[in-house]
Amino acid sequence: MSDAMLDDRTALIDLLARWDRWLDESRFTADETAAIFTPDAEAVTPGGVSRGIGALTAQAARGRSNWAETQHLHTNPIVEIDGDRATIDLNRLVFTVAHDPARAPEAVPAPALTLGERARIEAARTAEGWRITRLGGTLVWASDPEVLAAAAARGRAAAAQAG
Repeated sequence: MSDAMLDDRTALIDLLARWDRWLDESRFTADETAAIFTPDAEAVTPGGVSRGIGALTAQAARGRSNWAETQHLHTNPIVEIDGDRATIDLNRLVFTVAHDPARAPEAVPAPALTLGERARIEAARTAEGWRITRLGGTLVWASDPEVLAAAAARGRAAAAQAG
């Protein structure tokens, strides 16, 4: 593998880590979103389909508001680069912590819901570096399907209200 290919692969893996941090740290501003996605990017998630920086930002904020904390991890990325385009197939683990106003600040919470997903990310090289153009995935398992269904219903209701 050439140095340029290794540099691209490193940049794409870094892009995945920045996407995870964007979600986990609720960095939902237009600037933060544009540092990860192209202006016309599309996300197909349990929260729905969104296109463009504004819609991606709003959808992520709605989904994240269901949880006090989240931790998104990606594993086993398979990176395929073709010029200025790339695809990344990976496994994702998502851990969520429920809002609990009664929890003491020093208490370490347990996850309310854990998910396993197979994801496909498409990316493009831009003047600012690699950016996600499309993302989607297939849910493989959920630790508590009822909690997942309730969170998805809250997300759909919030999207309809914002709509």
